[in-house]
Amino acid sequence: MDLFSLSIVFIAGILGGCYGTLVGGTSLITIPVLIFLGLPPHTAIGTDRLGITGLTSVGWYKFHEKGWINYRIALVMGISALVGSFFGANLVLQISVALLRRVIAITTVLMLILVVVQPRLGVEKRDRIIRRREYGVGILISFIIGIYGGFYGAMAGTFLLYLSLFVFKQTFLEGTATLKLPSLMMTTVAAAVFASKGAIDYPLAAAMFLGCGIGSYFGAHYSDRIGNVWIKRLFILIVLIMAIKLLIS
Repeated sequence: MDLFSLSIVFIAGILGGCYGTLVGGTSLITIPVLIFLGLPPHTAIGTDRLGITGLTSVGWYKFHEKGWINYRIALVMGISALVGSFFGANLVLQISVALLRRVIAITTVLMLILVVVQPRLGVEKRDRIIRRREYGVGILISFIIGIYGGFYGAMAGTFLLYLSLFVFKQTFLEGTATLKLPSLMMTTVAAAVFASKGAIDYPLAAAMFLGCGIGSYFGAHYSDRIGNVWIKRLFILIVLIMAIKLLIS
């Protein structure tokens, strides 16, 4: 792989990792870039799954340092997403990604409306007693998100953030921090499945891993200075752009 391609992927990784560690959606940049550089779609997805682990691992480390991760919620989400990711990565050749992208785009718009019409959602801490029912819902939804994350992945982190906000009643900062562990588990398993099928370009994955790690470090490092309000605004902007992109692509 030539130096130009590696540099493009590295830069895309930095940009995507910087905001993706806060609101998700990195793969909506990186997968198209990989395809633009000539990778077959499934190899692009596999390469992205490995490269994204740079974001999730560094983000997990930085948010762990800040003490913002709720590990009980993270493990509930993570184990379910991990199992789902294994099935999703193996189903990648059998499901219409185009149809699913449109369903996800429509769902995203509806969820975004709910976020907008609830101005305090994710901004201020709420009294929360998480019962077995919430954990049960969280397990089921995490499994479904994991399936999607395994075979495509773009916006999987965003949907995990929705889960943190609506089901586990976390703030944006808490949810952003907590979802790093399940995201890491999900992407690692998916990457392993794609690797077993020979569907990873390792030089590009390494460039993306490094770029995503650098971007994630700065995003996580300055997250507390940005705060819940501005993260929510960034979230609304990025998700709206991603939904439009999914609908018109």
